[in-house]
Amino acid sequence: MAKKELIINSDLSIENKVFGLLACIAQEQKAEITRLLKPSDLSLVQLMLLHSLSHSPKKTLTVNQLKQTMIDESPNVSRALNKLSDKGYIIKNRCDKDQRTVFITITDDGEKAHTEGDQHLMGMSLNLEERELEQLYQILRKI
Repeated sequence: MAKKELIINSDLSIENKVFGLLACIAQEQKAEITRLLKPSDLSLVQLMLLHSLSHSPKKTLTVNQLKQTMIDESPNVSRALNKLSDKGYIIKNRCDKDQRTVFITITDDGEKAHTEGDQHLMGMSLNLEERELEQLYQILRKI
């Protein structure tokens, strides 16, 4: 658990305290996501990839299309896809016309893993009231 009190009680400027607290909260939330996903044996990157595939029109995207759907630019996409393939959650097919293009398709087991992973995360909460969430959202949009 991040030691937010060290930042709160520091002599830092308010802007630096905000940066520090945002970093602490991000670290805590990422750790919580990792903990919640552990039973489904998925990483957050793997779950995001399954989510993108599940919500694509034909349940198939190229690797480059998948990379474009990622919230953050993760260098681990290829490794995550290999792990999903090993688990039977996706199928990889090379394009006949261009061997550099690889199509990724989610399997039925991948759909189940995606649903299960999402369910594990549904219980997450920032413990803020709706009004506070709206205010925070509006502030974060400005950054």
